[in-house]
Amino acid sequence: MIRKFIPLTCIIAVFVILCGFISIATSAEDNYITLFNGKDLSGWIPVGTPQAFTVKEQSIYSTGAGPYPSWLHTEKEYENFVLRFEYQTEGWYEGGILIHAPLNGPGSKIGFKIHLRHDQKEYGTRSPGAIYDAAAPRSIANLPSGQWNRCEVVCDWPRLRISFNGTVIHDIDMDAADAFRYRLRKGFIGIQNIGCKAYFRNIRIRPLPGKEKWINLFTSGMDRFRSQGDADWHIQNDTLTGKGNDGTAITKEEFERPYELQAWVKTIVNGNGGVLFNYGKRGVEVQCFNAPDSTNPTGSIYGIAPAKRVVSHDEEWFLLQIFNNGPKAMIIVNGEKVCETNKLKPPYKGGIAFQQHTPGAVIHYRGARIKK
Repeated sequence: MIRKFIPLTCIIAVFVILCGFISIATSAEDNYITLFNGKDLSGWIPVGTPQAFTVKEQSIYSTGAGPYPSWLHTEKEYENFVLRFEYQTEGWYEGGILIHAPLNGPGSKIGFKIHLRHDQKEYGTRSPGAIYDAAAPRSIANLPSGQWNRCEVVCDWPRLRISFNGTVIHDIDMDAADAFRYRLRKGFIGIQNIGCKAYFRNIRIRPLPGKEKWINLFTSGMDRFRSQGDADWHIQNDTLTGKGNDGTAITKEEFERPYELQAWVKTIVNGNGGVLFNYGKRGVEVQCFNAPDSTNPTGSIYGIAPAKRVVSHDEEWFLLQIFNNGPKAMIIVNGEKVCETNKLKPPYKGGIAFQQHTPGAVIHYRGARIKK
């Protein structure tokens, strides 16, 4: 019998290679941030019903407690990332994971929602695994209620890739799809409760480099603005507030198309104001007036194109998005397109202005920003 001995140098070489593979795998795992510690809801903020979420069996447990809406969101906002989590539904279930969700407004429209269900039936853009009302999954890949599902979300603008249990169910170019290109590209990750029960565990995220470049209009305070009229304006905590009589706060800087302008707006009951662009002697006004039966309700391009519907309410923050490109403009309110035109006249350059119309009223504009 001939015995073959492996040289010690080969054993050492193999050991070094294996250690290298282990080191690489460990390093890759180390890049993930654990979002849930399995013990309590540290790092998560509840919105709505406090009893809607608890910790059970080392998982975040959606209890189904009402009323709607309730959700749980991360402390931090994320832009691009790889998110991994597991979920298990309990009995009949509907709910979802919110991505790029804002603090206010409908998160499934301003950001987006991965729709989760207990069954394995196709319902188009409301199927299990669908991006709610935006994209149907390529296939139904979730497991029946009572079994754990493994999920991965790769969000790296413009690519969105979602896998359920090892099967790719979405691979989307968000910049090429109208259902996605105008949505927020940074926000909170949330777990939604709409009255059903489910477990969520092993929630981890690996942040990827951000790509958005915005000019924030309120960070320099009122030094960036001049005012007209009799309104009293001040900026605090990234919020511009107009009080009293009719007046306008106008940026000293001018901006040239094409660009997107975003601002969160909150009015008092029957409050009236607006955001203007291409502001010189006048400008183009986007109305903020949440009266459904008015001639130019919120989102209207005043005197040019009325909004088709009102999707905002007084005393609640709503997101106003203005897309300006020469004669063309499109207005989105709370994630819904309400107005567009191709009839704007030059000049296609000017300041950004914020109005307060209603005598004795107050109007707030928060987080105004602009990007090419």
